[in-house]
Amino acid sequence: MKRAPAQARPLISCDTHLVPPPWLLNELPSNLRDHVEQTVPRIEEGNGRRYLTFRPAMKQLMNAWNLPTDSLEVGGDDELAQLLHQSFNVDPTATMSFEPKGRLEDLARDNVAAAVLITNVSIELNRAPSAVDAQIAYAQVVNDWVADTYRDYLHCFAPGIMLPWLDPQACVTELERCAAKGMRPGLLPDAVWDSPYWQSQWEPLWEAADGIGIPLSFHVGGTSSPETSNLDSIVAMAQESCPGAMYESFYTGSVMGGRTLMWFTMSGLLQKYPNLQCVITECYGFWLAGLMQLTDHLYRSRFATTQAASNPPKLDALPSEYIKRQCKVTFMWDPQAIRNRDVTGTDCLLWANDYPHPEGLFPDSAAYNEQQFAGVPEEDIHKITYSNGATLFGFDV
Repeated sequence: MKRAPAQARPLISCDTHLVPPPWLLNELPSNLRDHVEQTVPRIEEGNGRRYLTFRPAMKQLMNAWNLPTDSLEVGGDDELAQLLHQSFNVDPTATMSFEPKGRLEDLARDNVAAAVLITNVSIELNRAPSAVDAQIAYAQVVNDWVADTYRDYLHCFAPGIMLPWLDPQACVTELERCAAKGMRPGLLPDAVWDSPYWQSQWEPLWEAADGIGIPLSFHVGGTSSPETSNLDSIVAMAQESCPGAMYESFYTGSVMGGRTLMWFTMSGLLQKYPNLQCVITECYGFWLAGLMQLTDHLYRSRFATTQAASNPPKLDALPSEYIKRQCKVTFMWDPQAIRNRDVTGTDCLLWANDYPHPEGLFPDSAAYNEQQFAGVPEEDIHKITYSNGATLFGFDV
């Protein structure tokens, strides 16, 4: 196959971000809105003007990250969208629009023909009954807005379904409700520290996703350990972080995706639900070959018959076979993951530009890809950057 110039190669991004409009909070009852406002700004209007306001807990976090914290007057919706994304925006000419047209214009500059839309995955971290109700209500409001706004663009956008993960049964209801509107994938954090995904309370969700045939995206987030389970802890870590703390968080956040993937594999869930597709999102893929190697070795070695291998897995095939069949990882810049495809295969690799985050590639994807895919056969590049995503998320572009 003749190699196409990088700048002309169409791309599918399996991870782009859409911050829900803050005015959606006004649709919640005040007692529920109070919970969500701990981590989501709100729009207030008066005297013909609009202001973006922040609750005290959120101000603390923004101060720790050196972001603006006062109530900010905002104009039109595009200006508001830019303001909400300004800590991520590495290209001041990007519109960061809430609407499909503006986002398509931005993505076209990166030669992205279709994109998965990731909204919030880590809203509201405590377990109070009213907080659970708030998360469910907010998920419904966000999902309804996304479904209505992007309903005519489902061929080139895959609007993710915000799942209220404080209540696994509510996740089932919301997954089924929104999948009927053409939304996909289901969105979850990469891990919930006090409710790991191998536990039985989650199984109805895996059964529903398997039956519907809708993939689940487990996006790296702030719920994988007790230290990130409340705003006070997050603020403390941000204020007293070591040099390079964010670099460390990228590494640990990435390899923790392997733990999530192992929950599904070694527990037998992937064997039980053969149509379940798990996408470990924004966790890169450099670790995937090593994970396959280690788990296969332990599974078929003498270790598996020792007392140390307590509660051994009962699988019909090697762990790596389930991973290759039913698991995916997304990456932006990861030459090691590309080199390791002789071990992992190409079916489980998905490219993303992570629009508009600064660790992503937008709007310079062509240049980065020309480097990281140097010497790779065009067929493999096409699968990783286009056809794998098109097949998994049902794009028609």
